[in-house]
Order: sequence, then structure tokens, then C-alpha cells
Amino acid sequence: MYDVNTTKIEQVLTHMKKMLEILHELVAEGEQSIANSRVSTVAMERALHLSIEAIADVGNALIDGFIMRDPGSYTDIVEILRDERVIDDQDAKTLTETVLFRKHLVNEYTQVPVSQMVRLVEESLPALEAFAPKVQAYLKQELF
Repeated sequence: MYDVNTTKIEQVLTHMKKMLEILHELVAEGEQSIANSRVSTVAMERALHLSIEAIADVGNALIDGFIMRDPGSYTDIVEILRDERVIDDQDAKTLTETVLFRKHLVNEYTQVPVSQMVRLVEESLPALEAFAPKVQAYLKQELF
């Protein structure tokens, strides 16, 4: 029997959904508008960062609960989720690129490349939005 904290996973996925709604609103403003607004820039940085952390938290909960191999990094988490067929190859590729951007948000936060961030968000939103339904489908398949 597996010990998966589905309550915690659902809480994190619910919060991630709120962050993705914010990212959608910001992307609709356009790159120039975001770049010219400190509030929009910081909001995008924060919403993207929390989305990345959500992937890591949910991934770790699945990895721990289903006793998958131990990850060594954020990209390993995505790779394990792909290997275990929680997410598909294309989403894994996109999410790997997304989690790699975390370095800018956490370590190089004084010089976040706004144009690169906006493009990344635009390109990764479909994979980010697909993450929760794929996790939920995996849980349903494995637990019920």
C-alpha cells in the first residue's frame, strides 16, 4: 500500500491553478507592458516561481508516496515524473526548461531577464496547465 498525501497534493495544485490564472492575465498584457510595470514583472516572477515550487512539491510527494527513485535536483523530479508516466515526453521537456529558469528567480533575482521570462511563460503555460490533470489522473489510476 502506498502512503501518498493526496490532501497536500490537491492543496498545492489548487494554489498552482491560482498562479496560472495570474500568469494568463499577465501574458495578456503583453511583454512590453510587463517590462514597463514593476508590479507586473514582480507578479510574474512570483507566480512563475510558485508554479515551479508546486511542480517540485507535488513531484516530491508522488516520488515519496510511490517510492520512486530519489531526485537530485528539480530537473530530476520532472525526469522521474516522465519516467513513471505521470507526464508525457513533451510536457517533461517544457517543464524541464521551466524549472531551469528557477535559478534566475532564486539566485539571480536582481537581474531576471524579463523578455526571456515572458516568452518562457507563454510557451510553458499549456504544459503547466496540463500538470494538475495529469497528476490527478495518475493518482486515480494508481490509488483507486
